[in-house]
Amino acid sequence: MLHKFLLYSNRLVVTLTMVASISTLSFSQDTPPVDYYQGACKLYGTALRTALHNIIDGHTVISYDGLYTAFPSTDTKPNGKIWDIYSDIPGGTPSYEYTHGVKKCGNYSGEGDCYNREHSWPDSWLGNTNPARSDLFHMYPTDGYVNNRRSNYPFGIVGSATWTSTNGSKVGTNTYPGYASTVFEPIDAYKGDLARSMMYMSVRYYTEDSGFGSSGATSKSNLLTWYANLMYAWHIKDTVSTKEINRNNAIFTFQHNRNPFIDHPEFAAEIWQTDLKPQVVKLIPGVNSLFIDFTRYLDSVAAITVENFACDNGGGNPVAVQWGVENDVSKLLLSFSTLSGGTLYSMQLRNLKSINGVLMTDTVITFTAQGPATGIEGLLGNAKGYNLSQNYPNPFNPSTVIKYNLAESNHVTLKIYDVMGNQISTLVDEDKPAGVHSVEFNAEHLSSGVYFYQLRSGEFTDMKKLSLIK
Repeated sequence: MLHKFLLYSNRLVVTLTMVASISTLSFSQDTPPVDYYQGACKLYGTALRTALHNIIDGHTVISYDGLYTAFPSTDTKPNGKIWDIYSDIPGGTPSYEYTHGVKKCGNYSGEGDCYNREHSWPDSWLGNTNPARSDLFHMYPTDGYVNNRRSNYPFGIVGSATWTSTNGSKVGTNTYPGYASTVFEPIDAYKGDLARSMMYMSVRYYTEDSGFGSSGATSKSNLLTWYANLMYAWHIKDTVSTKEINRNNAIFTFQHNRNPFIDHPEFAAEIWQTDLKPQVVKLIPGVNSLFIDFTRYLDSVAAITVENFACDNGGGNPVAVQWGVENDVSKLLLSFSTLSGGTLYSMQLRNLKSINGVLMTDTVITFTAQGPATGIEGLLGNAKGYNLSQNYPNPFNPSTVIKYNLAESNHVTLKIYDVMGNQISTLVDEDKPAGVHSVEFNAEHLSSGVYFYQLRSGEFTDMKKLSLIK
């Protein structure tokens, strides 16, 4: 996988403007260093999880008590109050709000009494191990009473609630397939936030989880299948918000690592939903056309231009793009000027809109060009004295002229093919004397698009592209 690696200037410094009440708080957009995710290039599944672990590993550890010092930077609303995801009502007025440093728990008997530190990945799942216990990416300031009601239940989907908080968070039996016990369901506005916290923890402590316990949702640092599926569903439904971006940037100034799933939401699909990866259906080497299936990419039709695709290994970029091949809206056809048989290529797909709600910027597929074969694939030759010229005019409508030169008398075939390798027309199929020849091709009956013409004479074979524009 080749992702979009933005080049950044020297890292900016988060600026905090604070008065006694912390009434104002402003962030500059702190960003990762140059090529922060370079080590994750062109990877999927376990390999990507390992690479991301190595990138975000070894963060600067904050003490458990030090979390209260960090929260004003990481979890402050625009009004200066604590951003408590268990009590906040986006666009509305919560029943209570907290000020940093005021009404820390302590004792509580109901909501609004005090706030404390919520382990979104429960402490009991961690085995109370450090540094995971104080990792800011899964630690949130929340109401103490709601935190207690959440207990160490997994997040899930509640059918009939046994308890509901003032902002609509619920406790009850899970209805999501795969787990039938008690869960805690936050409001929709923060499901993606918490899902990306779970994903972060699963990657950050991958291979460093010997002290972790297990739960109905996890095994060590691994998300069980039902939990991974639910977290991914929340991830794509509640997309990355400005709040999360700012929080990610702020935590970066403390811990000097980042949540990859905020910076690159597509990483989640590429680790936990690897079957979303596009598949090469077939390659037609003679006409240099790549046929890709995006069946699992439900809304992948985007700005489909040749600029959104790039081929490594010296193969050049596509010269034509067609979406909806064979009347199938999930299939894409790319045509190239050159591809070499037996060569492994990496094809970068840039700026696709979204896949199941996740931006799939810069995903990569690989393929190996097939070797020379019979029929349309042919054997490209350069026999001395033989030549196939580029048609003129090109592009054309509806007629164009094709010229070729023969070194000696021989039988000649000159045929037209579409980008799928289907023969469209035979312009020449007869013996021809040595010398220069020309033939007119009239495409009045054809639709606009890219076509190919192939000349064969003895051991000489050559093929070129022509473009019909009506």
